[in-house]
Amino acid sequence: FFVALLCIIGCNNDDLQPKNRNELQAVNQKFQNVNATYVVDYFKRNLESENLEVIEQSYYDKVVNMDSLKSEKERIWKFWKDANISRLGTLPGTNANGTEFIWDIPQGQRMKIKSFTKGSKPASGYPFFINLHGGGGYSNLSGPWESSANSGEWSAAQTLGKAYQDNPSYYFVPRMADDRIGRWYYKPQQTTWLRAWQLAVLSNEIDPDRAYILGISEGGYGSFRMGTFYADYFAGVGPMAGPETKEAAPIENLRNTSIRIEVGEFDTGFGRNEMGRSWKQRLDSASSANPGYFNHVVTIQPGKGHGINYYNVTPWLIQQKKRDTYPSILSFMYYDTDGGYRKGFGYVRLDGLTKAGGRKSFEIKKDGNNYDITTKDVKGTVSGKISLYVDKVDFSKPIVVTLNGKEVYNGNVKNSLGVMVESIALFGDPGRIYSSKIDINI
Repeated sequence: FFVALLCIIGCNNDDLQPKNRNELQAVNQKFQNVNATYVVDYFKRNLESENLEVIEQSYYDKVVNMDSLKSEKERIWKFWKDANISRLGTLPGTNANGTEFIWDIPQGQRMKIKSFTKGSKPASGYPFFINLHGGGGYSNLSGPWESSANSGEWSAAQTLGKAYQDNPSYYFVPRMADDRIGRWYYKPQQTTWLRAWQLAVLSNEIDPDRAYILGISEGGYGSFRMGTFYADYFAGVGPMAGPETKEAAPIENLRNTSIRIEVGEFDTGFGRNEMGRSWKQRLDSASSANPGYFNHVVTIQPGKGHGINYYNVTPWLIQQKKRDTYPSILSFMYYDTDGGYRKGFGYVRLDGLTKAGGRKSFEIKKDGNNYDITTKDVKGTVSGKISLYVDKVDFSKPIVVTLNGKEVYNGNVKNSLGVMVESIALFGDPGRIYSSKIDINI
């Protein structure tokens, strides 16, 4: 098989005729080297890209046996690490005293960041907190970092982060990249949260399944939006004094992600108290109808306005269950934030769907080797192709997939090198290295 694949990716006729065991080993080693070069370069070209390049078909044709599946996943993950060496160099080591650094992010923006750790690192890694400060946008300023209000809020976020009773923990506290814009959910900022999560994982400092995003006021809005949009990366979300609208943060995405919302009883600005009550009602209803899902606490703090008690959120978050990377029921909304759609969510690739402002809800129920997918257009018409990544099944038996009540697949699947490369490029997540998939027209 190695010989045939070598021909696909470029070998000469002499390579086809190994004369002895040593020569055969040399041929196999050549395959490994070419494979490594291609995959590492592919990863490098697709870091933080909006659209993934197509992987050469020969990699999808490389079938991986079950007995070598674990080692192959480890090998491809090592290639991902190699591709990220330069990017990882932008995340300095941190300690209790803290480290301040600056990231270049898209659209020419630059973001100041302060990171620090609390307590001793657990064997599985620190719980990881992305902590977004309050403040806002001030369009009359002449430069990106000229708001004293945002600077003060950034300092307060650091002070509060150190005071929260959530040891041990690793804090990532960004400052708004441009005070004239003042939002945490625009495309350049989306790049930052994904980069922060991926690099913190690669640094071996954090537990990938205990990551959280939280914030106060403008940071509450931002953590709510981004915690929902990227819910499959986070174990929990903690928006304070900034509950979002139901359109900006679809509840479907929170099925498997814990959320604690805190808002003041008299916080009437932008209807924050009423939105808090609305979230409590909808989350209470969702958790009652779906036992074991939609884990939440919503507190309307009595007698409080926009200033509230901020100290209950992170201690609660770290006590909740870890992230589930392959839940039996996965639900999410396919939608855009600042014009950008997710390339994938949970264990589904989505970038083959139309991107014209539409919205589509998905619910996937997995029972053994059976997947039942239900979709519904919520805004406009969304169509195209998705890829369902198959895992935690009996690979010796057929996989059955139904879409809106109609059987669309019934057959066995293979484990392939190409799918591993694809899923790592898509998520950059050690918990979501998939080896088989089923493409489905929507």
